[in-house]
Amino acid sequence: MSTRYWLRRKLHAEGMRCTHPRRCITEALEKKPCTHAELVEITGLDRVTVYRNLLALQEIGLVYKVYLPGHDTMYVLCRGEGDTHAHFFCKKCHKGICLPAGSIQIAEPWKSRVERILLVGNCPEQCKSLPHHEDAARN
Repeated sequence: MSTRYWLRRKLHAEGMRCTHPRRCITEALEKKPCTHAELVEITGLDRVTVYRNLLALQEIGLVYKVYLPGHDTMYVLCRGEGDTHAHFFCKKCHKGICLPAGSIQIAEPWKSRVERILLVGNCPEQCKSLPHHEDAARN
């Protein structure tokens, strides 16, 4: 399914319009997670427009933030279906992955209170054998 069609469907389901800035931002994030500054540069949009649209896209769950110590905040596109799925973010290659619903089990009473689950580590593909950032910094 094309990004434009998918985005239009998701936005309309939330009562939002599929505007040019939203398309530009999601198309950029489709390629890779980005910082705010990178999105401004890639899209050619002004920083306030990018910021406001990122907020709107986060509010409806299409984009999520990742905070990594020593790095700018990264924004990641979420293509997962449903409200209750976890995300994994690789701190080496900056790849964001929507995990299948039910892959993380939450015990009561927390289950009904959890809004988002984000796991951060090394992805199981090319980054699994790389040294951890903390270990590399010590050597």
